[in-house]
Amino acid sequence: MAPYSKNLVTGRQLRAARVLAGLTQRTLGAALGVDERAVRFWERKHDRRPTGAPNNRRIEEVLLDHGVILFAEPTPGARLAAGVKQ
Repeated sequence: MAPYSKNLVTGRQLRAARVLAGLTQRTLGAALGVDERAVRFWERKHDRRPTGAPNNRRIEEVLLDHGVILFAEPTPGARLAAGVKQ
């Protein structure tokens, strides 16, 4: 079982990270093995945790593979990983 991710804390953060990674809802969904409607649903949870622990970890891994790091402190956000050019 994958460890719990504490870095993905809001749907708004998920949307920002996805856009920063250059992914559409469809491509993120495909990378996760879910329909794009699931990604859309998660992103609509603006200030709430978007999904359950197993999905959070998978989402974080996919975003990291695309050069984006999620963080929860000091406020929820996302940034490009070191060495990643936009």
